[in-house]
Amino acid sequence: MLAAGAAGLVSAVLALWAMRGLPFGALLLWLAPLPLFAAASGFGPRVAWGAAGIGALAVAIGSNSLGAALYLGAFALPAALIAATAFPGGAPAGRLDLSTPLALLGLWPTLVLALVALMVSDLEGAMREAVSQGVRRMGVPLAEEMIEQIARVKAAAVGFWTALLMLGNGLAGQRLMERQGLALAPLPEADDLRLPGWYAPLPLLALAAWAAFGGVLTISALLILLIPFFLLGVVGVHRRLRGRAGRLAFLAGFYLLMLLFLQIMAPLLVGVGLFDQFRRRAAPSNPT
Repeated sequence: MLAAGAAGLVSAVLALWAMRGLPFGALLLWLAPLPLFAAASGFGPRVAWGAAGIGALAVAIGSNSLGAALYLGAFALPAALIAATAFPGGAPAGRLDLSTPLALLGLWPTLVLALVALMVSDLEGAMREAVSQGVRRMGVPLAEEMIEQIARVKAAAVGFWTALLMLGNGLAGQRLMERQGLALAPLPEADDLRLPGWYAPLPLLALAAWAAFGGVLTISALLILLIPFFLLGVVGVHRRLRGRAGRLAFLAGFYLLMLLFLQIMAPLLVGVGLFDQFRRRAAPSNPT
């Protein structure tokens, strides 16, 4: 109870700090899931659910119901779900299983996008208006065709950022508790990381829907559902460079290329992730 209360209240303070427009709020907001992940790593998924509930209640008291809904959808619920599915059987068992949490990095933003589409009658028009307002505030003149292209992938970009946010905070929370000697289980080896078998058809379904109906919703869902394969590709690059000379220099160049040419690197990394997901792995010669 102490861990759940502490994690939930610290997470709520980080979120409320940004909602009140206080200094460094834009930075602290992205750390709001960190206490939830740390509590889950040290005390199990039930504590993560308790922390998420306490945090949402504190945000509702400190702001309003809209702020609480944003906190739940963006931080608390995905963090609690990822923490709950990381422990096989829903209880600490001395090991972590990251296959379903990896899938949730694509599933949760897609679910939120579908809910937004149900509430907003013209999703594409809303995205276009949001991009136009952002461009006007920055004072950067853009052609209408460019605004249209940005609007079509804006939802996918938000989903990509959300997935990276959850991934970074989850790893940071786990490492923090490991350094304190409080983690219930260590991180598994990256070589064992795979998506569940049921996840692979989902991008194909989104691709079929986009080919049949088009629209912002289907293309955004397709791109978001490919994010876990993209992350698998990044893990695959790290694994292939393990123990090689010049590894740090190559990784620096790799991330620089990804930063500058993401539209080219992303499909390549998705391909690497798909290959690693489905390739047959040789059995060890001396299994233990």
